[in-house]
Amino acid sequence: MRLQPRTKKTIAILVIVALVAIGGLTAVVVSLVRSAPPSVPTVTAYAQGRTVTVEPGLCSADGTCAGLEAVMLEVPAGRPLQLSLPSEITDSDWRLNVTYGDPRTGEIFEGFRDYTPGQARAVTVPSDPGAQLLNVVLQLPATGEQAPVWAIQTF
Repeated sequence: MRLQPRTKKTIAILVIVALVAIGGLTAVVVSLVRSAPPSVPTVTAYAQGRTVTVEPGLCSADGTCAGLEAVMLEVPAGRPLQLSLPSEITDSDWRLNVTYGDPRTGEIFEGFRDYTPGQARAVTVPSDPGAQLLNVVLQLPATGEQAPVWAIQTF
């Protein structure tokens, strides 16, 4: 089948228009991706059939924090808290801080565990019927003046 010269010209123009449109769309997508703010790594916490997403705040060495909001996830005494961690945390050194309270005496117990890169992608924070888990804080080392911190209030 032979195409008429006019048909060939129309097809050529349509192909050029399509290529220009694709090029323009590609340029817009590249520009949007480059100007997008970096994604914020989040921690997923699970207890008692409920899941929450925890975003970080930034804390300085003196304990001053900007944008840090503790996410509430009720964890009854004796029940575990499970954390799923993104690679931005697990590929680095990081610390898990925990605070427990004795409901009978009002005593507070604090502890921490340091992790090395690749050591854990998920963590189960144990609990005891006699010691209520009060909160959990994950910290990355400071790379400047501030360090990212994730906080979960459990009681």
